[in-house]
Amino acid sequence: MFSRATLILCTLVFVLHAASGQDDVRFVRPGQPVGPQQQDELQDVLFFGLRTVRAEELLGIVSSRPSELSLTRRMARYFSQALSDNASTPRRMEQRLEQIQRDLADELRYYDERRANEDSVAILEYLLQNGYRKASLRKIFGRYKPTGKNTLAFIVNEGPRSVIDAIYYLGLDRLPPEVRQRVDNSRSLTVGSPFSEAALDAEIQGILATLKREGYYAADTLRAAVGLSKDFVLDTVAVLFSTGPRYRIARIDFIENRLRSVSADGTDTSFAPSVFTEARSRQLEFAVGEWYNADKVAQSRLNLIALGTFDNVTIDTVGTASLNSNDSTLVMRVFTKNAKHYDAGVDLLLYQTAIDNYLNFGVGLTALHRNLLGSAQQATASLQFALQDVSRVFQQQTLETETLARFGFIWPSAFRIAGLRAAINSEAFYSLRRLIDPFRLESAGLTVRVPVPLHTFTFFNGFEGSAAFERQIPRGFQGARDDALANAQNAVDTLNVEQTFLQFSALDRFLSEEGGFLTGTFLGFTIRGEHRNNPVNPTSGTFTSMSAEFGWGAGKFWRVQFFNTTYSPVRDRLIAATKVRLGHIFLINRDNTYVPLERQFFAGGAASIRSFASRQLHDPTSGLILTDDNRDQLIVNNILGSASLLELGFELRYTLPRPTSWPDIWATFVERSGFTFFVDIGNAYNRLTPQLYGRMRLNDLYEGAVVASGLGYRFETPVGPFRIDYATSVYDPLRPDGRFVFSGRENLMGFRNWQLSIGLGHAF
Repeated sequence: MFSRATLILCTLVFVLHAASGQDDVRFVRPGQPVGPQQQDELQDVLFFGLRTVRAEELLGIVSSRPSELSLTRRMARYFSQALSDNASTPRRMEQRLEQIQRDLADELRYYDERRANEDSVAILEYLLQNGYRKASLRKIFGRYKPTGKNTLAFIVNEGPRSVIDAIYYLGLDRLPPEVRQRVDNSRSLTVGSPFSEAALDAEIQGILATLKREGYYAADTLRAAVGLSKDFVLDTVAVLFSTGPRYRIARIDFIENRLRSVSADGTDTSFAPSVFTEARSRQLEFAVGEWYNADKVAQSRLNLIALGTFDNVTIDTVGTASLNSNDSTLVMRVFTKNAKHYDAGVDLLLYQTAIDNYLNFGVGLTALHRNLLGSAQQATASLQFALQDVSRVFQQQTLETETLARFGFIWPSAFRIAGLRAAINSEAFYSLRRLIDPFRLESAGLTVRVPVPLHTFTFFNGFEGSAAFERQIPRGFQGARDDALANAQNAVDTLNVEQTFLQFSALDRFLSEEGGFLTGTFLGFTIRGEHRNNPVNPTSGTFTSMSAEFGWGAGKFWRVQFFNTTYSPVRDRLIAATKVRLGHIFLINRDNTYVPLERQFFAGGAASIRSFASRQLHDPTSGLILTDDNRDQLIVNNILGSASLLELGFELRYTLPRPTSWPDIWATFVERSGFTFFVDIGNAYNRLTPQLYGRMRLNDLYEGAVVASGLGYRFETPVGPFRIDYATSVYDPLRPDGRFVFSGRENLMGFRNWQLSIGLGHAF
């Protein structure tokens, strides 16, 4: 906006003015050296005199950086200074502390006069670009008395900030009225707005983006000028646009590069199967006869990439064509390069479940075809064996195992609903889960999901409808039940066993008496609002999910759930995250409490209330199965869940900075590491037995909620952070005494009061 000569002249004047200033009385010459050149160490950078400009803005401009001392060096420096005045300090200890500081000398930053002058110029340039025409600056380097640190200080006099007096956008007068209206709607700067080159550039780019959405393929700006008033407080802005002709799309050419297989003698043997032109054209947001739209071109490319069939996708213009005598036209070329269409392998599996985030480990065989029927349909077949929720190893629980065979079929962009693309994801499966030896749950079924991405400008931007058909058979159920009954000591224990196995008694009775083939038919939907900046490791944004499902078969119920997380940066490398999870199952017949195991609610574990082992937490009023002397009877809690759930969570996540002087391998390890402080609140209510379902009262939501707190370690991996958490219950309503952590709880720091859990991915 300004001529380079004017900017340099103003900068020199301001620098000369700064050089004539006197040092601030709060600064003295740098402190005495602790080691070589210590008095020149730059320990802090500060800004004074700022009124409207934030110091964080200027820190991003200057290149002078203070020392970033590791904990090791800070401790060595502290003890070296503290022990130097003690005559009895062994000389060998002093030498060792000095050697530690010399070994970590690369962490130090020193004051550089040339760099500080360049920073002064950069700050003034930034102020000029933001309308501070009369700004001045001087710099001081010295020991700042309030902190005792060697500090580079920039003392800024902002002066008045100029405002926009008039804005003229030239070259837009011949636009059609509807296009001109959209251009006007994209503007944000008005007369009286503070001047900012960045804001002006953003508005110009916004106007150009609007023009390119309306067919003006070659739109550009020829010149932008800013006129200043004599007192430098009013700016007149003039921008000249060149719109060029308005283009329609005359033709779309599809070019496909199919990956070839080559034999040992160098001859071509086969091609990857082609993706039908019709399937590729369905991914395009633009069509022949429409005005050129740059946003639709970009979205079309993303649609093609999302098919998972192509290694490379480009969409560009290759020339002009004649559509009619009045409009300029373009020919669009859609180029796709096919990926390898099949894959197969044996893999070690480390993954978390979609609903409850349990960490599972196993081994699997997988085969994949990326273009089965010519429309980018993906088919997968897999066989795997997994240990479920491996955190149980650290919680002294028996691991559940699952053998699973699956065949999946995904048809991306199968059809449209109200102009929105819908996919079809289907999966047939067979599963055998070992719950309690010899009890196994055999399941087979078919699940069909229809995900539909909604408009991105709405809060809820994703929808999924689902239908599932399942048949479950309890194998060895009678043997496990008989063993438990044989161990019962009295009538109350016998009743507890019957309550615990009631779920599978209902399933067994349904299979034997009603003779139905399907034990469950489930219809549901989920609506999501995904606004996180990174779904794997978010640092800002929100995620919201609401779901409802209707089940009919051995059990009849409605299941609803609400889930919300937020992520907010607190400061550099420090993130605050929150969680709210609510769920409830409405039984259609309260005498029949059967709900499939994977649809019940459980509390406790690595992604729930982390001071309790997985699935071991239940509300004392409506969740615990008690003996006649009111002692907890923990009979196979893993197979009998609850109908209601409340979970609240808060985390502070801190990521360690990268050490500057360490070897790369260790510096990378530290950079990927972090620590978490967390608080979990909640419980599971309304145990799924006729005696306990419906017993929860409103006050149980808070009187029966556990408050857990702890610390965790995180290590970043490509699939999400691997985490280890250690937590205790600050408030535990299940304890007969010592409910609060400091109310006489026995052996407070003992292992019995703390719970260790591991997970992959954040807890929320």
